[in-house]
Amino acid sequence: MRMSRHDPEAIVPRAGGTGGLGAQAMRGVAVSGIAQGVKLSVQIVSVVLLSRFLAPHDFGLIAMASPVISFANMAQNLGLSQAVVVNSTLTYAQASTMFWINAGLSLFLAVVLAMCAPLVAAFYGERELTWIVAALAVAVFASGLGAQHLAMATRGMRFGAIAIVEMAMALLGLGVALVWALVDPGPWALVASALVTALTSLIGAWIISGWRPRRPGSFATVGAMLRFGGGLTTFNLSNFFARNLDNILIGRFQGPVQLGLYDRAYKLLLFPLQQITYPLQRVMVPTLSQLVGDPDRYRSAYCRTVGQILLVTLPGILCLLVYADVAIVFMLGPQWIGAVDIFRWLALASLHQPMTVTLGWLFISQSRTGQFARWGLFNAASCAVAFAVGLPWGAVGVAAAYALSDVFIRLPLVWRLAGSQGPVSARDMMRLAMPFAFAGSLAAIMLFAVRSLLPASAIGLAIAVVLSYATTGLALALTRSGRTTIGQGLSLVRSALLRRAR
Repeated sequence: MRMSRHDPEAIVPRAGGTGGLGAQAMRGVAVSGIAQGVKLSVQIVSVVLLSRFLAPHDFGLIAMASPVISFANMAQNLGLSQAVVVNSTLTYAQASTMFWINAGLSLFLAVVLAMCAPLVAAFYGERELTWIVAALAVAVFASGLGAQHLAMATRGMRFGAIAIVEMAMALLGLGVALVWALVDPGPWALVASALVTALTSLIGAWIISGWRPRRPGSFATVGAMLRFGGGLTTFNLSNFFARNLDNILIGRFQGPVQLGLYDRAYKLLLFPLQQITYPLQRVMVPTLSQLVGDPDRYRSAYCRTVGQILLVTLPGILCLLVYADVAIVFMLGPQWIGAVDIFRWLALASLHQPMTVTLGWLFISQSRTGQFARWGLFNAASCAVAFAVGLPWGAVGVAAAYALSDVFIRLPLVWRLAGSQGPVSARDMMRLAMPFAFAGSLAAIMLFAVRSLLPASAIGLAIAVVLSYATTGLALALTRSGRTTIGQGLSLVRSALLRRAR
């Protein structure tokens, strides 16, 4: 329904009450899972096909522009979307105010970004970056105009509609990139894809939300949400620094080819993982925020969801770690063989990422954004040190230093911090992770044992994937919690099939 039908001081309703929340959340997870299956497939096809049409230098140029674009996209939100999602007393007037704050910031950042484009090009010594960064500034503005509409749709748990928009974004973006790459191979194929994706998101968000902003109200009425967003933004800023400093250093000191290899290895592995967990965050944060007062249900919802994520992702990551050389050549082509060692180190770091990345759900849903911000600062500082230590050895050294510091320093600390308060304790996390650590260890031993027996081809890789999932499943079945996780996964599949049959 449209904004004009609402009293500005009326509370924006949330979908459902706690009684039907579990079923609603599971439907949201199922729908998001289908959408992510499509998006992940599109992402893999995109990485494979575009890597054959475009050169490492082309991807390196876009990766050079990526940090400033990512910073602008992150800064224009200020955590306001999450504030809209979790606030139990949000009014329509407050929602309008939040929209205009987002829109104003987005326009300001887009203009500043376009003006600073020559400086970015000069920093890297690549003149073509001037127009690339200026063009991508348009995508930043479009993203800001749709952020609050997506937040309102998320608040209403309209996950099916959101999934359709996300699938349209992925398919249209890939289609434009492929057509452009065939006609004019170069970095502008990737720029065109980003612009189409952003515009599709904007149009889709306005359609599915059914909400239109009015004039902004008093900023005093959104003070609490701005403070909430401030803590989240501090984390996002520090996380941005941690996630992009590697690209900046490699691009500045090693050049676009090395950065292109690093970027493809990252996109082929860690980016698909993000595509799985980020939409689930959209489902789980509003769900968990409504369950904070019911610790048992909160804990159950979190552990059940994370168990399914690990069940789906862990065997695949293990297989890619062991068979990295085969996977890179098969998926990207022999010209990308230089990315194999980078890929292996990033795979080591990604073994725990499917679970660790969900810890943010705990901080946000419990409104512990100040604590989340402090963790982000430490995370950024430790990543910066690791990147600096590894840089003399090129992109491989950066990946290795990041992986080792992530596993041995950041992982144990963030688990302890996240479990220090709230319904999910560090002990709960260990109980959830241990069966998967056991099953993953057995699967890794099996993969190394049969590696010399399998052909170094697509057939061998496919067999290894099947063996990895089978071994992990059998090992999980030996533990009580593992059997529960497998049973929950089968139940989700059965429910999805029954809904489709109807």
